[in-house]
Amino acid sequence: MAKFCIQCGSALNDGARFCGSCGAVVPSGDAGPPSPPASSFEPIAAPIATPPAPEPVSSGIEPQSYASEALRDETKGPNWLLIGGGVGILALLLLYYFLFLHDDMTGNGLEDRVQQSPAVEEVAVEKQYYAVADANIRDKATAQGSTVLGKLARGATASGKVILGEDGTSDWLELADGKGFIATVNLSETQPPEIVKSLGDKAWVVDKPVELWSQPDTASTLVDRVAAGTTLSLFGLTANDFIEVKLKKGGVAYLADGARIASLANGKPIAIAFNPNSCSFGPEIDAMFSSMGDRIRAGYKALENKDFPSEEARAKALVASEGKSTFEKLQRSYEGLTVTGIAQHYESQSVYFAEPATKVIEVFRSKGYKIGKDGQFASSDLYAGIANTQAEGNKFGKSDLTCGV
Repeated sequence: MAKFCIQCGSALNDGARFCGSCGAVVPSGDAGPPSPPASSFEPIAAPIATPPAPEPVSSGIEPQSYASEALRDETKGPNWLLIGGGVGILALLLLYYFLFLHDDMTGNGLEDRVQQSPAVEEVAVEKQYYAVADANIRDKATAQGSTVLGKLARGATASGKVILGEDGTSDWLELADGKGFIATVNLSETQPPEIVKSLGDKAWVVDKPVELWSQPDTASTLVDRVAAGTTLSLFGLTANDFIEVKLKKGGVAYLADGARIASLANGKPIAIAFNPNSCSFGPEIDAMFSSMGDRIRAGYKALENKDFPSEEARAKALVASEGKSTFEKLQRSYEGLTVTGIAQHYESQSVYFAEPATKVIEVFRSKGYKIGKDGQFASSDLYAGIANTQAEGNKFGKSDLTCGV
């Protein structure tokens, strides 16, 4: 008798353990009832049997536990003895390098390191100073807005401590007696040299580049190199042939080859024997004016003989010539003054000086001349006076001695 699958109703082969259609297990023993008619059969999905997992095959070898070995190594910790020894050796090598090799390789020895060490701020202490030029004593440590209380003459001493001025850049000596301040640019710790010949602050135009020194010695500090054309104020000649120069910013410096420069600055001495009542300047200068007058008259004569388009043009040229001043430059010296020129005007004559009128008046007063506050000499009918130059005269000097109608 044929057998059928109890799951899907398909016919089973004899002795089959599984259904060939749905794979269902065929129970042992008798087969199930015959399959119902096809029209009434509804198959039920059966789960597919999962084959059992194969059992692991043992190789007989026990695997080593590397993780446990690593864990045991980590618990041992670093070798501090070895690390400490390495650090110590490195420190010794670095110390040897900086003590012995570094300075030789860079050229900086112990002496250089000492010189390069930061300067320790100095505490102001009282010291004695000499005035290298006439120095103003002021009520404040500044030249701006302060009052001059007095003067410290060249070579005189003053004691005190150096402080920073109110401008934040200049140094000032605060006098020990509390009676004022002096700019240190006019002071020195050494006594100024003796002046064997005064040059009276003579103005000298540098003829070629010269060097200014801090002391009358070319081994001292170089203060400045002065270009040709610069005007310097010459104070006096020292015993070792240097000229003391007054600087515009204050203080002094020194020029070598003093005698030569003094001769250039002063020029050849000239005698002035001025008579304010006759306008005579003395034989030498009067001779210069006479020669100048001859040239003026010769020029006037040439104009008279010159051909002009009309007499009106001739007359105009002659009038212009009469009113024109004639100048002549000089480089001569008189009592510490520099005579820089002379001039013949229409009805007067002038002698020009490189120094200002106040200085020229001072020199003439020292020679016995009576000069008023306005710079005029006591004279009968003529004008005679000393004043600062004006107009065209500025090209020939800072002041002039003029006499005429």
